Amino acid sequence: MLDYSLIAISSGAYSRLPLAAALLRIAEVAPAAEICSWGLHSLTEPVNARAVDLSGLPFTVHAPFTHDLLGSRSASKRRMAIELHERHMAASAALGARHYVVHPDLQRRQKPRSPRTVAALERSFEELRRLQDEYGLSVLVENMPFLKRSHFLAPADLDLQGLGFTLDVGHAAITGTLGAWLATPPGTITHMHLHDNLGPYNGDLHHALGTGVVDAAPAIAAAEAAGTTVVLEHIDEAAVLASLEHLRSRGLLAHRNG
Repeated sequence: MLDYSLIAISSGAYSRLPLAAALLRIAEVAPAAEICSWGLHSLTEPVNARAVDLSGLPFTVHAPFTHDLLGSRSASKRRMAIELHERHMAASAALGARHYVVHPDLQRRQKPRSPRTVAALERSFEELRRLQDEYGLSVLVENMPFLKRSHFLAPADLDLQGLGFTLDVGHAAITGTLGAWLATPPGTITHMHLHDNLGPYNGDLHHALGTGVVDAAPAIAAAEAAGTTVVLEHIDEAAVLASLEHLRSRGLLAHRNG
């Protein structure tokens, strides 16, 4: 059973609310948040920095999307992505974020695996590691959904160059790699995103747990063993509440006071 202190809620479920209001809603049901630092919740906005300070919630940060720029063959495009991450990392670190989660690459259409893209991604990871050291904020790379649209789907796909790893359980269910990720050595998984979907070829739906193909039990067991924070990553509050109830009803999550 996962300790209540290890559950968190993504602010993406409240993306239409100001961040201050989103954090109030999250605090009603969970002890921590993951802030999606874009749109209304961008931490580069002073009003959102104040909201985080006032909330007092422990938090991690999901970086803004850079699509395929970190793996671009263009040095200027990679630099654009790194500079965007640096701005958000600086803001996140100043506010006391625990982790900073980045997407590696997500291409608009299917393409063959490219050694040049792999090399470019690993150069970008070296730059992010430098920023990690500079700001004292751990950077975690997330596995992606959709075959042939990313170079990071399974263990050993990329050398993360000293960065940590966020296991997105829903993404791994889509790509058929969840078993492989859960079998990785202790210490591999630093952080976890949890949501449900209908498996390969049905989209990255971020549905409530218990409505699709994802069995949360093995993922929760891995998180519990590692002491890893589990972020419920949904697109609306109804799915958040349904997932919390699903975990509790299966005996996978301790109650708030127990």
